[in-house]
Amino acid sequence: MKDFYPNREFGTRFWELEENDLFFEALGYLPLQMPDEVLEDIDILSRMPRGYRLAFPIFWIEDDYFVNGWTALSNAGEWLLPAAIDAYREIGMLSEAEALSAALSVIQRGEDDYYDEATEAAYRSVPNQFADDEAKDRALLEFFRSDPSLFDFNDA
Repeated sequence: MKDFYPNREFGTRFWELEENDLFFEALGYLPLQMPDEVLEDIDILSRMPRGYRLAFPIFWIEDDYFVNGWTALSNAGEWLLPAAIDAYREIGMLSEAEALSAALSVIQRGEDDYYDEATEAAYRSVPNQFADDEAKDRALLEFFRSDPSLFDFNDA
């Protein structure tokens, strides 16, 4: 974030940022700041504070979606998509979890050569109040702002 905001100070306690937009942007960058070992062993997250366990899979997929569109779901596949589904369930965004579960079932079957179209169709086949990015972002911001200790290793 220092590249985009060269005149701002950013400490490691990003959850203490006062501006919601800046805080949410920091969440978006979180997967890029995590150790490479997390990408090799998703179970590392189980030893981290709850906020990291929930935010990492969600924002990894969101970032990949921004760059690659629906391919993000097949990229996350069976190694990360289940963690994102569990995170959305724990956050209380059940319809998003169900839509992603439908996409995951297409990926698990592995019978379609057109994963992007099939996963998108499966995702969209589920009624989802968070299919709109603004609604999803508002709900995520509200959840992650609700408890400042979510990311604090001292409170884990």
